[in-house]
Amino acid sequence: MVNKLKLGLAIIFVIIGVIGICIYFPKNTGLGTRYQLITINSGTFDLNVKVIVTDDTAFALKYVRENLDSTIISEAFDSRATTFTTIDGKSPIIWIPYNANISVINHELLHATIDIMHWAGVPLNDTTEEVYAYEMQYLSEEFYNQINKIK
Repeated sequence: MVNKLKLGLAIIFVIIGVIGICIYFPKNTGLGTRYQLITINSGTFDLNVKVIVTDDTAFALKYVRENLDSTIISEAFDSRATTFTTIDGKSPIIWIPYNANISVINHELLHATIDIMHWAGVPLNDTTEEVYAYEMQYLSEEFYNQINKIK
């Protein structure tokens, strides 16, 4: 009777542990791969921005290769963060690690803004500067609103 009780408790603890792992690692490619994927609607322009937040650069590399550019190499992730520009109308992808500070995130959002404007055929000059500023503001607000919901 005692052995059956111990076995039952062990099974319950295993189930609780699996549920806990599934909650902590909501999406994974293997035990321990943790990431968040955020899609930012770019507002006026019909090109969304994908943001992958993870410390697992091998996973981020795989994601970018599968969703944007199969020629990306691992050295592209030897930085504090990176923006991969649109190809054939596919969403640009920003990779940032979990510890990225706000200035790094804003830096990458600027790259995404420039990429969207280039894709839309909007040159940067005195008459279009405000359009760039509004797009950057919009992307930033959308990103921070989404990341705050996740926390």
